[in-house]
Amino acid sequence: MRILILASMAALILASCQTRPKQTDSPAVVTKTGVSEITPEQARPAVEAAYSQFIDVRTPEEYEAGHAYRARNIQLDALMANLDMLEKNEPVYLICQTGRRSLEAARMLNEAGFPQTISIAGGTAAWQAAGLPMADDRSNSVVGLDVRTVKALISALEDERRAEATYQAVLNKHVDARPFANIIEAERRHQSFLLTLFKKYGVAVPKNEFDPANIPTPDSITETCKAGVTAENENIALYDGFLGFVKEQDIREVFKLLHSASRENHLPAFARCAEGRMGPGRQGQP
Repeated sequence: MRILILASMAALILASCQTRPKQTDSPAVVTKTGVSEITPEQARPAVEAAYSQFIDVRTPEEYEAGHAYRARNIQLDALMANLDMLEKNEPVYLICQTGRRSLEAARMLNEAGFPQTISIAGGTAAWQAAGLPMADDRSNSVVGLDVRTVKALISALEDERRAEATYQAVLNKHVDARPFANIIEAERRHQSFLLTLFKKYGVAVPKNEFDPANIPTPDSITETCKAGVTAENENIALYDGFLGFVKEQDIREVFKLLHSASRENHLPAFARCAEGRMGPGRQGQP
């Protein structure tokens, strides 16, 4: 009898293992309708691949006004008539304006025999809010800007935010320490110059991820200033690179201003501090 019981238990365990769903590392969330859904940030690496299928199911008018970079337009109402434009055995990523029509499109494709259909949660609105590249139908570039220039604007803003948070961390430890007390105000002005460009060109402003409380700083002002010298040299190199391809005159003027501020004002101030010979500084300079 014991042998029969053990044999039955073994059979149940084996059956359980055979029917257990396969585990996956996919970030997709399966909705109540059985459709997979992912965030714009999760979708971006996949849809930027050379042969990705990234379909915007909005109307042509909505699409032409601005769409996620690399997305192709097949309107929802015309989707079933254009199945021959899609490869069944490859993933199809779908986006609309807010995520409702793309979920419907994914359901329709699933029923038509497409096993890998993924809806972008929040749609084009969420894509743009996340600071991901947008394009227009004519140039496949960010509206008014090419993709590299948009990335340059975002990198410049992040660099200024990082600097402000770092200098604030220093001031939290060393109250009113020079040159940090002067330069932090310049970093804030720099951000305002950049944000004006973000607004003009319709580029979504990314969330500020830099918190002074999470930034370690040396105990010595001298060592902190040496780190400042390194950071300013990196900032100068950053703008050197941007000025090599940015074409828009107003963006170039701001980048030149920030480049000059790092090279002519901030770097010398940090160098004097690192060498123990603090001068009067250049208050009021950008």
